[in-house]
Amino acid sequence: MKEKLRKILQSAAKKWEPLPNFDLERPKVKTHGELSANLAMILARREKANPQLIAQEIISEIQKEKDSKSFIETMSIAGGGFLNFVLKKNLWQKSLQKVFSDSFGSSNLGQGKKVVVEFVSANPTGPLHIGNARGGPLGDAIAALLQAVGYEVTREYYVNDVGGQIDKLGESILYWICEGNNPDAKGPEGYQGDYVKELAQEATKNKIKNEAHALGRFGIHRLMEQIRQDCKDMRIHFDVWIHEKEILGSGKTEAVLKEMEKRGVTKKEEGALWFADPQNQFLQDRECVLERSDGRPTYFANDIAYHLEKYKKGYDRLINIWGSNHHGHVPRVKAAVQCLGEDPEKIETVLYQYVRVKRGKDAVKMSKRGGNFVTAREVLDEVGADALRFFLLMRAPDSHLDFDLELAKTHSQENPVYYVQYAHARLASIERKAAEQGIVLKNGSVKLDLLNLPEELEMIRLLLEYPDEILRAAQKLEPHRIAFYLLELTKLFQSYYTKAKEDDRYRVISSDVDTTLVKLYLCRALKLTLEKGLKILGVSAPELMTQE
Repeated sequence: MKEKLRKILQSAAKKWEPLPNFDLERPKVKTHGELSANLAMILARREKANPQLIAQEIISEIQKEKDSKSFIETMSIAGGGFLNFVLKKNLWQKSLQKVFSDSFGSSNLGQGKKVVVEFVSANPTGPLHIGNARGGPLGDAIAALLQAVGYEVTREYYVNDVGGQIDKLGESILYWICEGNNPDAKGPEGYQGDYVKELAQEATKNKIKNEAHALGRFGIHRLMEQIRQDCKDMRIHFDVWIHEKEILGSGKTEAVLKEMEKRGVTKKEEGALWFADPQNQFLQDRECVLERSDGRPTYFANDIAYHLEKYKKGYDRLINIWGSNHHGHVPRVKAAVQCLGEDPEKIETVLYQYVRVKRGKDAVKMSKRGGNFVTAREVLDEVGADALRFFLLMRAPDSHLDFDLELAKTHSQENPVYYVQYAHARLASIERKAAEQGIVLKNGSVKLDLLNLPEELEMIRLLLEYPDEILRAAQKLEPHRIAFYLLELTKLFQSYYTKAKEDDRYRVISSDVDTTLVKLYLCRALKLTLEKGLKILGVSAPELMTQE
């Protein structure tokens, strides 16, 4: 529908070729029509002309086209030159069949190009906390969106398992091994939380050598096992686990540093090796140290080597899902790979804000086990994977997010994930009830022209928006758009369903077989689209649910 209207517009505006890119979207105000184009406004800016006059000329050209009369019901101009259209009702009705295509919601935007999505990558010196956990569903849903539009996607976790943090963790474990029976022990200066005590007990049981580095290695290993399990329980699968230790141990970091020195983008200062891009803009930034004065490479140096490995593997896009505290790291990495001859524009970074956990109006206190944070496991065990994922995906990544534990557990319309899932279950229930009465949809055609109610047409229009929503969300790396879409679609259906209590025209199952079948057809389209959208978000679509 959109593509045909776009072609009509392009033909009507051919005198202004080459035409600029223009939007063709649902207008925010329903009274403005079903589809709205900003073509006249964009042309007016380029041509330095009156947008109203250009819009009127485009409409006049469209009216001359014979095909337009069977396609367009009405045309109008609004605001500063928006072209608004209402299309023929029968076109929307017939188009409902597209929802049942296996390719509905898919596209070839990626055309098989390779993309790697690196996400979570939480520091394994403690349990996965709810802040880092936000990157899990976010990265996983972004990967799913990219797959839906034709990319070949690799999901990757980068394990930061080298550096002084290991000895620091080991020293914290050693403290509790030595002070475990001391009731007056105040805790180590390093890592805090009951998880360190637990690691001390496990290390003693496993007879790990009472030496900081050995204990630190043991702690990292055990914590990574827990993080892997947390990710698995959040329904997150990684294709590849890359260890910083392996990058360093393979000599890749050393080779990178030598190449950077050879290219003249390093400088010795204070006994350390610094990265200095051609403009020296990062030289005074302490985070730009590549090699410490004692000869140990930094996380930054290893990360450059890690990114170069991605380039060598032939990825067309390198997407990083990082916490907002990494904002300064982004330009440094891009500048470094550019100095090494790679295209920095291949690196794309989504920075997400951290999460505040609440119980109603009150902020949840920090976890005793975590020490100074709420663990992802605590939230996961309390609300389940569906609520955890949906709530973490409901806001744009750069927005702060309040996670209400009580709301996430509520079986009511106020709980957004329950609201969408319950609509799916209700649609399944309608189909079951029809089957019990011997009414079953078959492969034969239904009388789509019987879907005449304004609400039915509005649902059809929104259903047909699903492929564009997927495309936009994939292009912008914004899965929250799908959550919004599902909530909007659910709201339309729930309103329609509620009206059936007072108006028989809205009843799905009635004495009229043809009307019942076509309404069941619409319900199945709704159910299928909700299921597809929830799958992108990694949320289940139950067939049965209870309501409080």
